[in-house]
Amino acid sequence: MRAGIVGFGGMGQRHYRAYAGTDIDVVAVCDQRPERVGESAPDLRPEQIYDDVGRMLEQEQLDLLSVVSNGPTHAEITVAALEAGVQRVLCEKPMATSLADAERVLDAARRTGARVAVNHIRRWSDGYARLLGRLRSGEWGELRHVYFHSGSTGLGNFVIHAFDLMRYLTGAEPSWVAGALDPTGTRNPRGEQFSDPAGYGLVMFDNGCRGLVDSGEDTGVQYFFTLATTYARITIDELNGEWAVRARSPEDQSAPLTRYGLPMVPVEFEAPVWDIVELTRGALVELAGEGPLSSTPEDGLAALEMVIAFHESERRGNARVDLPLSGAARDLVVPIG
Repeated sequence: MRAGIVGFGGMGQRHYRAYAGTDIDVVAVCDQRPERVGESAPDLRPEQIYDDVGRMLEQEQLDLLSVVSNGPTHAEITVAALEAGVQRVLCEKPMATSLADAERVLDAARRTGARVAVNHIRRWSDGYARLLGRLRSGEWGELRHVYFHSGSTGLGNFVIHAFDLMRYLTGAEPSWVAGALDPTGTRNPRGEQFSDPAGYGLVMFDNGCRGLVDSGEDTGVQYFFTLATTYARITIDELNGEWAVRARSPEDQSAPLTRYGLPMVPVEFEAPVWDIVELTRGALVELAGEGPLSSTPEDGLAALEMVIAFHESERRGNARVDLPLSGAARDLVVPIG
């Protein structure tokens, strides 16, 4: 297969490395700063490096495209690629900055019959797949709570991963959110032209599970997840490779839940290696095949809708916002770098 990459910043270069070791050849790269493509990918010839997406799609016969540009352009480039005949697209999250644009991607994928995946990378993690299996087994009861904390980071570029993971692990859909945006206004590291505010709040799922997030701009610590089931607590520190599970013993699971001081014994669980390049490679290999996709445009839209709902809750004075969104909330275009 012949592949192209649009956007060659840090994540675009990870995509380039992810293609290595696959049967997919990167034959074209497009970036607004073509000189950095040559610096980071010296194997590419000058004629393979573009600064205009339209020209690249016209001149190159591509089987697969990685869309790794800045968030506001993801939907436009994905739709253009599909309409140009590219049959496989891996779009970085967020897939769009509005529901209307996300639905344009969905419509284009359906019209063309193309395979489109959104790179919510935990969907290709064997660690999270194993965790999902343990949760579904019922040995720890039911998943009731997912908490995500991160040092200063935007809702659209990073917390959106937590929203997707909540849907993935709960197997449920969000019913409503109540959230707030951080008013600090920290400069976006991607450039002054971008804005992606941090935030904090609650997501209620239709099975009763609660999701809580805090990405406030007043901390600068590594992110982590905490999950609570009926009888177990799981803490996940991806960056340091620390996954810890403690649970009530089977004998104690019949005791009232009010006896929260009962011992929780360690449960063996092998932490996966956290490697964004390897996870992206898994997405590319799956996309190049013919089987089901682990993260679809529908999944990308659902995660984006939670981000937009936080913005809408802020607009309404931090009120509850029901999902799916309706009325004026469906027209919001949210700032995402």
